[in-house]
Amino acid sequence: MDKVDPVMETVEHIIRKHFGCSADKIGKIRNVTNNDVYFFTLAGNDYFLKLYRSRNWPEEGKLPFVYQSLLQNNIPCTGLVAYCREDQTYPEGYLIEHRVQGTAADKTRLDKEQETDLYARLAELVSSVHSIRIKNFGYIGNGIASHHSMTGFLDDEFDGFGDRLNGIVSEKQLKKLKEKVLDILNGFGDLPSVLCHGDLSKKNVIVQENGGIALIDWDDAMALNWMADVSRLTFWMKQNYSRTEYTWFRNVFLEHYRASGRKEQFDIFENAYHIYTALDFLIFSRKVGDTEMESRLRSDLDRFSTL
Repeated sequence: MDKVDPVMETVEHIIRKHFGCSADKIGKIRNVTNNDVYFFTLAGNDYFLKLYRSRNWPEEGKLPFVYQSLLQNNIPCTGLVAYCREDQTYPEGYLIEHRVQGTAADKTRLDKEQETDLYARLAELVSSVHSIRIKNFGYIGNGIASHHSMTGFLDDEFDGFGDRLNGIVSEKQLKKLKEKVLDILNGFGDLPSVLCHGDLSKKNVIVQENGGIALIDWDDAMALNWMADVSRLTFWMKQNYSRTEYTWFRNVFLEHYRASGRKEQFDIFENAYHIYTALDFLIFSRKVGDTEMESRLRSDLDRFSTL
């Protein structure tokens, strides 16, 4: 017998509040780590309702700003129906959006030629996203980011890693990695701050029924330079492909990406940023209990420390 979902009453209340009636069908999406996500159908239309577990994430005002920016620049995205953090029945906040008709790329069976085409088209789409400039770097909030430089933001990020990596990475090792990363990234201070998705991977790419593609799940959107967002994608590739596949798809993406500058030096930036990303993923893998990923990431960080 299925367990009764204690949050369902809240879900039904939120739907009635915004649509004036009950949904025809509601279901919970399983295995979502950061939020509680429900799908529902109403009057023949499909929607997602995302209940946030933290009052501080995503940052206040970020998602309405991101969706508005995407629409103003004619970039395919889901339609935002509601974003609220004032409802006392669920003060952590929630979001309702239209479901993009299609299938997540990581759930789609693709041969090499089709996957190559996917990354070529994704590069074009991400290039358009990165044409949106943001003031300052870091967490976006209502559209103006938190730090005057990207290295200033990352400096604070590394400091915040200390407690969360306690017992996993030593203070000495973390300090050495921080110095290595910031020393390299300081040389890229001329790259402007742009809108970054923050979690580029196949799971956040929808292959639409009309053949187009769209990016979903903008909760991790940030203001960084273009290399940071692309490095996040190539880090994900490195974790999920063989070395040969990784090299091929990475190069396809870079070939079709319309960079605003210094594309020929991407390798230098990427190697340093992968250290920061590995630390971030290490915190996440510990949180969700993925011991295999944790072991792999710790080995990577030990290797980085000796370079």
